[in-house]
Amino acid sequence: MAKQVDVLVFGSLNMDFVGFTNQLPVRGETMAVNDFSMVPGGKAANQAVASSRLGARAGMVGKIGKDYLGDLMKDGLTTENVLVDHVTVTSKSSTGVAMVTVDGHGQNTIVTYKGSNALLEKQDIDRAEDLLKHAEVTVLQLEMEQEVAEYIIQKAKDLGRKVVLNLAPVVPITKDILKKVDVLIVNETEASQLTNTDVTSIESAIIAAKQLQKNGIEHVIITLGEQGAVLQSETTFHYNAPKVPVIDSTAAGDCFVAAVATFWIETKDLSLAVKKAVHAAALSVTKKGAQTSLPTLNEVEAFMTKEG
Repeated sequence: MAKQVDVLVFGSLNMDFVGFTNQLPVRGETMAVNDFSMVPGGKAANQAVASSRLGARAGMVGKIGKDYLGDLMKDGLTTENVLVDHVTVTSKSSTGVAMVTVDGHGQNTIVTYKGSNALLEKQDIDRAEDLLKHAEVTVLQLEMEQEVAEYIIQKAKDLGRKVVLNLAPVVPITKDILKKVDVLIVNETEASQLTNTDVTSIESAIIAAKQLQKNGIEHVIITLGEQGAVLQSETTFHYNAPKVPVIDSTAAGDCFVAAVATFWIETKDLSLAVKKAVHAAALSVTKKGAQTSLPTLNEVEAFMTKEG
């Protein structure tokens, strides 16, 4: 019997080089870090690991370089019970990396090098078709070439799959393709770029979400950090984020995206899925690192019980 997954994630695998500082450096400033770590990351890899930890059968489609970092990335996914049959190796580029600086308030700046991620091709997507046709939800971001992302969305819809698009970084996806997305997830910065407005509050996020929904997208979600998240669907919902000590916000957005997809499958209720995802993302900021910060299903359930 062919292997099957619930959540199939397409996109980036990066090794993160993370430095912790008291404050983020300004232009031209050299600053020593207080602590340093090298941890697996990349939006797609983070989302695949988060889905697995939250109880989904998760699979990953992406590219790594023929190098030590790529080996570490793939081994890490396997350890997390993510299916890596379609994580392929290329000798044309090194594995993607990210340089992350985290300040004393858990805020960060991130600079990435796509590396092998930029070499994900339509042929790689075609080779994963048997896995895609049985997956309940397809998840992708834009740390890949735009035409490949659009091809994934089109192929997933042709196969009758639900599509969750985390439009990060912001890339001008064609309107015809956007209409095929079931759930669009962006943060306040990305929503601002997409709508040419300042999304800084719950109220402005609701306005932006309604504007984005006019592109023909059924469900739009805007994350707002400590202000929670807004869901624009048949109606409008806002979900408060629980108050937690913020250690490192790296991968909080990826955790949220994966949690929405995973809990949507589990509950068949997108509103409830978003509510649970807000709690999962809040838990993730209480730990350092990308994949090292991602919570398990038991941790999320215990946290929600405690929060009431």
